[in-house]
Amino acid sequence: MTHNRSESPMLLYLLPRYEAESAEHFYHLYGFIRKLNKRIPMEVLAERVAGSLPKDLPIRPLRIRFPAFRLLEEFFRFIAARRRGVDVFYVHYSYTGAIAASIVVRLFGGKVFYWSCSLYKDFRLEPGASWIERLRQKMQERLLEASVRWCTYLVTGTPRVGEYYERHAGIPRGKIRLIPNFIEVARFQSVPRERARRILRLPARGKVVLFLHRVAPRKGAHHLTEIARRILTEAGPVTFLIAGGGPYLDELKRRVEREGLAPAFDIRGWVANKDAPMYYRAADLYLMPSEEEGFPRVLLEAMASGCPFVAFDVGGVRDILPDSLAGCVVEKGDVRAIAAASVRVLRDAGLRAAWRKAGEERARFFSEDRVLKAFLRMLDGQPLDWEKFLSAAEVDG
Repeated sequence: MTHNRSESPMLLYLLPRYEAESAEHFYHLYGFIRKLNKRIPMEVLAERVAGSLPKDLPIRPLRIRFPAFRLLEEFFRFIAARRRGVDVFYVHYSYTGAIAASIVVRLFGGKVFYWSCSLYKDFRLEPGASWIERLRQKMQERLLEASVRWCTYLVTGTPRVGEYYERHAGIPRGKIRLIPNFIEVARFQSVPRERARRILRLPARGKVVLFLHRVAPRKGAHHLTEIARRILTEAGPVTFLIAGGGPYLDELKRRVEREGLAPAFDIRGWVANKDAPMYYRAADLYLMPSEEEGFPRVLLEAMASGCPFVAFDVGGVRDILPDSLAGCVVEKGDVRAIAAASVRVLRDAGLRAAWRKAGEERARFFSEDRVLKAFLRMLDGQPLDWEKFLSAAEVDG
């Protein structure tokens, strides 16, 4: 793009949340937006703000949290932005924002890019969920489908996820744009392994298996004790480092105690994403037994950190991996297979080294700077060619 920074804003970027200490993957967006702000005229709105706002980003908070009234606030904010010259709205994971922006551009012109990468039809409520929870889930499905149908372009992470929206939401392929998740590679290579273990008070020696994710059945938290039992039986002493919180955390703690696994588990709770690199660098293996994912950024974090991983085959996982890492992925729900793959890599130092190298090389394809260029080209009307993106002869670091 050749826009001059003195021009009126041409892009409004809507964030669901701004929080400098966030444990969520929204944290990755903040550095991306900083770089984007240096390239094109833009404004940023945040639906929720925790803590103070940064001085180096043009972020303005919304005032209303209740969704129905927030939609109205976003509608009038977007009209005002359109009058100031904004002609592109980029909405990240917000039903109300996508719907409000879509109405505004239908009335006053412009384009709406709506990012969504959730396999929403795969969400499964827990047995015994109340009728209110079931009704809420149905409403969220309807709102998401309205968002992806009304926007100008649906932006999602990988070809398989795009096909999912084609199949389940009836979105024509020509309306889908691909922009992968990204990673600031250097941030995940900044802490030496020995120092990471020392800071986290982990044994200097011995294997560490990391689960850094939301502790919920959707993310496979209910499989953790069975996987751990199998690994401990075949791979010897291992510390299972659990970093995250969520609805299954208390039950996980009870199961760990009940099944006599407490000596092998180190449960930390939520970890700010800015501190996540230490956890990956300290680990010998990252475990992702998720039953639902779109484009799991945790795998980019693991690869950038040089941490081998094993994962269930969900969402767009295979889209982002080279053939050399095919052995990292097993059939969804196959606890025996994911445990066996874990044992294999924990016992084989050569395999760990090979997977570590392949992961580090692959993470460079998804560097923040490289995806930023693809993002700018998309705004200029040049859709990303996925195969070309992952077959470039030279990759920016």
